[in-house]
Amino acid sequence: MKSIKKFNFIILAVSLVLASCQTKTTAPKVKEAAPEVVKVEEVTPKFTEINAEFKSQITDVYQAYNQLKDALVASDSALAITATSSVLSYLKKVDMALLKQAEAHQVLMTQKPLLIIQLNKVVYAKTLAEQRAAFLKISDGVINLIENFGISQKVMVQFCPMADDFKGGYWLSTDAAIKNPYFGSKMLTCGSTKKIIN
Repeated sequence: MKSIKKFNFIILAVSLVLASCQTKTTAPKVKEAAPEVVKVEEVTPKFTEINAEFKSQITDVYQAYNQLKDALVASDSALAITATSSVLSYLKKVDMALLKQAEAHQVLMTQKPLLIIQLNKVVYAKTLAEQRAAFLKISDGVINLIENFGISQKVMVQFCPMADDFKGGYWLSTDAAIKNPYFGSKMLTCGSTKKIIN
């Protein structure tokens, strides 16, 4: 009987030793995903030998366009009409005779009349929503001009994926901060910089 008790005691002692020696297992650490890095493409204008006066004229168009963009950011329809008139005025002053390359002529001949049509839509629009719809195509046209000819400063191409019924819409800005012209204060910071034109 003593031997059985002794045996049980030994078994118990060994079990306790083994239990205390086991290494504690911990759950493996999950590596946190790194934040997504948005790559901004940097581009230079297509035509590098552009007359300085012509570039100044395109810069004037951009500056007036920027006022139109700011008016839409502020959801100010009346100010948008005033700014659009300024864009039209500067656009009409752009002198094609200053361009030497036939391909550059073609770009301006294509974009200028299309821009005039869309700018007039802003002037005659009955609602802010109609002005913003026209601004989508105005932005595409001004982006095309600047990607081809450049202006006297660096400019950013920004994008909102929710504009135009989720088809997305672009605009230009010299400010890295997002100020969305398609939604104004409703979604002021919706968007990101996609490209920088040097």
